Amino acid sequence: MGQYVLNEKDGRYLFNLCSSNGHILGTSLVFPSREECLSGIDAVRRDAPSAAVEDSTVDAFKREAAPKYRIYETLSGNYFFRFFTADNGDIFQSHSYPKKESLMRRIERMRKECDSSIAADDM
Repeated sequence: MGQYVLNEKDGRYLFNLCSSNGHILGTSLVFPSREECLSGIDAVRRDAPSAAVEDSTVDAFKREAAPKYRIYETLSGNYFFRFFTADNGDIFQSHSYPKKESLMRRIERMRKECDSSIAADDM
């Protein structure tokens, strides 16, 4: 299993979801409190396993309702996704990958590891 790692700076929080192989699957937006950050993790745990994939890199793509993974392409040709929960909207973004197939493998890994525990911390 992977783990969620919380980071705090000046009273604001974000989380990374790290896979069991140590790679960071993505990073959340910044939350104003630890409680809201933990709530964001709960939303990812709840919604990520069955969320639809919306590929905005293809012409006339089908818009999906949240929860969903929305795939984007950068100007340099890399791919990344943003994750939208059912209640909180857009709260999580992946790193970028040069191939869409690599990104799709990260989405599948996130589906499998989203129920991970929170790493022990000193906060």
